[in-house]
Parts: sequence; C-alpha cells; structure tokens
Amino acid sequence: MDLRQLKYFVKIVEQRSMSRASVELSVAQSALSLQISSLETRLHQKLLTRRSTGVTPTEAGKTLYKHAVAILRQVERAAQDVERSAAEVGGPASLGLPVVVQDLLAIDLLVAARARLPQVRLHLAEGMSYLLKEMVLQGRLDMTVTYQFEPSPGIVEQPLFNEMIYLVSPAESGIRPRHEGMSIAEVATLPLFLSSRQTGMRRIVQAGLAAHGINIEPLAEVDSLRTLVDAVETGNAHTILPASALQKHLKSRTDRSPVINSLDISRNVVLCTSEHLPLGSTLPPSTIYWTT
Repeated sequence: MDLRQLKYFVKIVEQRSMSRASVELSVAQSALSLQISSLETRLHQKLLTRRSTGVTPTEAGKTLYKHAVAILRQVERAAQDVERSAAEVGGPASLGLPVVVQDLLAIDLLVAARARLPQVRLHLAEGMSYLLKEMVLQGRLDMTVTYQFEPSPGIVEQPLFNEMIYLVSPAESGIRPRHEGMSIAEVATLPLFLSSRQTGMRRIVQAGLAAHGINIEPLAEVDSLRTLVDAVETGNAHTILPASALQKHLKSRTDRSPVINSLDISRNVVLCTSEHLPLGSTLPPSTIYWTT
C-alpha cells in the first residue's frame, strides 16, 4: 500500500460516502474504487461495506483507519519539520484534556499558548483520560494531560502537579465541613455514586480504600461529571471528586451548596507523550512543559 491509498481510504471513511470523498479529493469515483480494491487485495481483507445509506468500515477497516490516521499525521509532521526553520516554534499541536481538568486548564492554556507560542495552532481535545492516552499512542494526539496511576507501555510521563481529592456530600446529609478533612476509610459507609472502574479516579479511590482493608460497591457508576454533581445537589448520594472538578463550588459557597471535605488521598497530574512518535520541532521537549 502507498500513502495515496491510505489518504483516499481515510477520506472515504470520514465522509462515509464515496461520492463526497470524490468531491473532497477531486478524484473520480472510479479511481477511488480502483485504489480501494487494490488496497483490499494487498491486505487480503474487505475494508469497506457499501450500502444505499453510505459507506462504513468493516472491523478490518476500522483497524486500518486508526493506523492510517497516525501514519498520515506523522508524514505531514515530518514534511512540516523539514520545511520549518529550527529557530521558529510553530505549526499544529494537539493536546488532550480530561473532562474534569478542562475547566481548570483550558482557558489558561489557550491564553498562554497565544502569548508565548503565537505560531503554534493549538488544538484541544476533551475526553476520558484513558481514551486520550490511547489517542496519544495511536498518534491522533501529540500529548495529553492525565493522571499517574501505573506505568503505561509506550507513554512518557512528565509530572505537572499534585491534586487534592474531596468527598462531596449533600447539604442536608448531616456531614459537616472539617478543617482537618476526612479519612478515605470514613466514606465507606456512605451511599456513593462513583465513576466506573476503568477511570483513573475510581482506581485511586479503590487503592485508598484497599490500603485500609476496605472494599465497597457504590450505588451507581457514573462517568458524567454533571450527573455526579447533580446526584449530590439533589440529595441522592455522596461522591468523590478531584479539586479540578470542584472549582466553581470551592469559589462560591452558599447554605445549599454541597459540603466539601478533603480526603487523605491525592493524585499526580502528568503530561503524557508517546515514546515512539516524535513531537517534532513544533513543540520541542524544552517547550511543551510550560503548562506547569
């Protein structure tokens, strides 16, 4: 296979239409079909399913799409690095931010990037931290902010800061704010809504409880920050959240605000880059850590 075939294939998958891809690429549909057939022959796999409603990738096609996006991105980056003056930091750069960190960092990052790196076109992507890590490994993101829990093969981590974690309780729950905070072991008997087990936040909570020989089952597993906060505000459950998710509540408190107590656990926030895919001259290692 060659880069042209990969480019055609990616465009067809993204447009979900041979005709729309043909227009976007300014290539005849017959030529596109011929290139895709050649690619399928080379790989001995059917890559696309054509229906009246459009074109969809097969399972093999989905796998190829992930690799093709990463390959084309690296080829584009290589060309830009060769053309760009080594003295000028510029070009596109993509950064992933977990949902709960987005409110804490996004605006400051955009403002700082504009002021310090005016030639860099920064793209921010929001999502679950474990999914953003996968996108870095696949070459779909240059880097992501995430949480340190255990080493990830192929990922290089640069420490940024340590973040406190809090128990968030309904105003009418009877829990009162404590200056000294609370132990993670004290929350075991409370009705809790927690994020699902694959999230870094849940794993940190489980590890903190396990250190006290405690295992709990929450009332529900919820991967929506808004729903977790709503559950507390409506008096249905307590939850455990990091400081980044509670900025607005920590700044403005009323009699009806959730009760927030610090816990004796925290997490390290890190910047992740791929061990195998170079960042290029757009953001050299000496530059990317200005987010600290």
